[in-house]
Amino acid sequence: MSVIIDESCITCDACLQNCPVEAIVDDSNNPTGANRYYVQPEKCVECVGIYDDPQCASICPSIGCITWDMPFSKEFDNHFSNEGLYKLASTKEGTIKSPAFKERKYREDIPLKMRGVKKEVQVEPIEKV
Repeated sequence: MSVIIDESCITCDACLQNCPVEAIVDDSNNPTGANRYYVQPEKCVECVGIYDDPQCASICPSIGCITWDMPFSKEFDNHFSNEGLYKLASTKEGTIKSPAFKERKYREDIPLKMRGVKKEVQVEPIEKV
């Protein structure tokens, strides 16, 4: 995963309906117990190879609600092992689907300094005068 939905989520259902890989679950299915929608990091591909921009952020009415997270790659396996923030799915055999198990696509044009620091995926449009 490389996007995360923060506490400003209004649970409007827009992102859930527009995720092409069905990586988003609603607040009642959020495995962390938080009262907001949740992006399953082991499924999210930031819409790489599907759309130009992550569709969850492009449709979200709460500007800034969806932010860049770290790439779901082996390099950041420890980041995604934080059970307070993430509840990764497991295989039938019980193996956690961490980045070490299977990496996911991510936007390589987004620098690491913009990831994991609540940098918005979608920013409010600037009005032209």
